Amino acid sequence: MIKRKRILVIGDLMLDRYWTGSIDRISPEAPVPIIDVKKSVDKPGGAANVAKNLSDFGMEVILIGLTGKDEASLKLFELISGLNLDYKPIEDSNIRTTVKLRVIDKNKQLMRLDHEDKNLSKKMPSFYKSIEEIIPTVDGIIISDYDKGVVKPIVQKVLKKASQLNIKTFVDPKGNNFNYYKKAFLLKPNLLEFEIVMGASKNTKEFNSKAEKLRTKLQVSYLLVTQGKNGMTLFEKNKITKFDAMLQDVFDVTGAGDTVISILSSYLSSGKTVSQAVKMANVAAGLSVQKLGSTSVTQQELINATKK
Repeated sequence: MIKRKRILVIGDLMLDRYWTGSIDRISPEAPVPIIDVKKSVDKPGGAANVAKNLSDFGMEVILIGLTGKDEASLKLFELISGLNLDYKPIEDSNIRTTVKLRVIDKNKQLMRLDHEDKNLSKKMPSFYKSIEEIIPTVDGIIISDYDKGVVKPIVQKVLKKASQLNIKTFVDPKGNNFNYYKKAFLLKPNLLEFEIVMGASKNTKEFNSKAEKLRTKLQVSYLLVTQGKNGMTLFEKNKITKFDAMLQDVFDVTGAGDTVISILSSYLSSGKTVSQAVKMANVAAGLSVQKLGSTSVTQQELINATKK
């Protein structure tokens, strides 16, 4: 077991909604299947899922993000209120709370419907001062950027303040410009996010070269690129470490990245080495993809998995 640490999560809040049913006929109105919805399930998504992962893993969590004033924000508040964390939503009646609705037939996702108002809110800069007051009280900070408008207006100030206080920052990035995350402690893009910024690589040598170039340019201590079934690669000064994926039956990859950043920050904030943290995050990712939807992993589950 690792020590309980206080971690601040700043990022884009979402409601993950799942409609599950079955298809047994085609619509007479158009050549499309009709799904008879039997069950609707709501879960915290985005940065809220990161916070849930941390809380379930035994960390003390503060969650800051942006919502609208609508049914989805009320549902998200209800879900998060049932968790052991300090939730500080920033409400803006001019936007909709981001909702990702997934339609599922017999455990297979048919489609996803997104409701969002990306980068329309102007509220984040005015809330930085209240965030700045929290930063000295925490052991680590996760920046969960889904590029909806929460992170980029304030992230450079957050990273600068954290650096001054020697507080580790862990960034899950999004978008085509990673300069926003300069001087973070650890940056964790997935392969697609990495390639949007650096371009696709023809081979491992080119990939490694591009990754180290990015790490050096951004002045981050660690760059961790997650690569799905091909595992993860950790880049640090003068060292590259490859972590093979856990061989598991992949049921749903939703939220796997949230699990990885949560476990990484928990272990590193607790004083473990980066190698130890990535190893455990890799195992946790393998557990996460075996479950439907955004899920979390407990310390006991992770310990049991490493004993197999």
